[in-house]
Amino acid sequence: MYGLVLEGGGARGSYQIGAFKALQELGVEVNAVTGTSIGALNGAMIVQGQLERAYELWYNISPYQVFDIEESRLLELKNLEISHDGLLYFMKKAKEIAQDKGLDITFIKKLLQENIQESKLRKSKVLFGFVTISLTDLKPLELFLEDIPEGKVIEYLLASANLPAFKQEKIDGKRYMDGGFYDNLPLNMLVKKGYRDIIAIRTKAPGRTRKVLNPNVKVKYIATDENLGGILDFNQDQARFNLQLGYFDAYRQWQGLKGRKYYLRPTGDEEFFMNFLLAPGEKAILRLGQSLGLTGIPYRRLLFEHIIPKFALLLDLSKESSYEDLVIAILELVAADNKVERFKIYSFNDFLAAIRKNCRDGKFVNVGESPRLPLFVKQSDILARAVKDKVVREMVNGLFGEYLNEMEVAH
Repeated sequence: MYGLVLEGGGARGSYQIGAFKALQELGVEVNAVTGTSIGALNGAMIVQGQLERAYELWYNISPYQVFDIEESRLLELKNLEISHDGLLYFMKKAKEIAQDKGLDITFIKKLLQENIQESKLRKSKVLFGFVTISLTDLKPLELFLEDIPEGKVIEYLLASANLPAFKQEKIDGKRYMDGGFYDNLPLNMLVKKGYRDIIAIRTKAPGRTRKVLNPNVKVKYIATDENLGGILDFNQDQARFNLQLGYFDAYRQWQGLKGRKYYLRPTGDEEFFMNFLLAPGEKAILRLGQSLGLTGIPYRRLLFEHIIPKFALLLDLSKESSYEDLVIAILELVAADNKVERFKIYSFNDFLAAIRKNCRDGKFVNVGESPRLPLFVKQSDILARAVKDKVVREMVNGLFGEYLNEMEVAH
């Protein structure tokens, strides 16, 4: 059994529900959940056994469901085409927010009242807790359900997510603030309860995170470096993307899938991938070496001592990366440029077949219309990201352009 920890992060919380959906499909059993802010709200839905409802809410989310703003006005603002009436509307809204001392959270409260059932939470066999801060008492609160008075759970969940931008509401005369200012990833709530195996689903939103108290605790992190959107940007397209990303990232973590952008089952066959890198042949390798200013070097040494390290540098691969990692990183670049479907679990063969199917005119990556980079730029190890991307694309086309069109998949 695992404990589950859900980080605060506002609109980024959609990522967590996608990830937990995958964990449930994988048969991962969780008997305790803690969270902060949106992590607490998602956690409540999970604990009361309403994952599908949570997924549906995120899938259909829109800003006007969360904040008291007309949908048509949001579209005007998004498209930067604000009418005269729209301008007057936003001026009025700004005045209301100033007078109320924060954004109205009536809609958020209504969402919780419609979807959180305190009786179900209290009857659940899953331990549930979350973090908030008492501004009145000037102290953080790590609350489990037994610490919360009957009938007050929704109020305290709102307190856990009470950002300073929101209109401040009191509970029994006391003011509260978003728990992320104390601990946005409350691992230690479960550590103190004796949990040693924990899954943490991160949003990497601003907030304080604390060091795990017990070094013997094993934490599996599900996280991404991709943009999950702003914490108050309840954009439907972003939410749907995050749901898919979280879902497949959880599969990557649990099944050890390869790839950073795509999802591939590992083969572990290093010899196959060494041969894959050699397969374009001596002429292609020497030609690429010449374009990099490397001449007079036997082609195998050229490949393994110069070209492969250059690829690894440009693709930001660590020294621990395998040949399999390198080949997949190269092919991910090709796949992205050729709009290969991302959210799918591939075998290596299937991934390669999808790339070849989508490629056009033998040009596997988008080098662009600009002239080729000068030699001194290609030889530099200190390059801006945009320049790195162009160099690696030229190298991929130079080495694999002809080969990938003609090869037979053999693994």
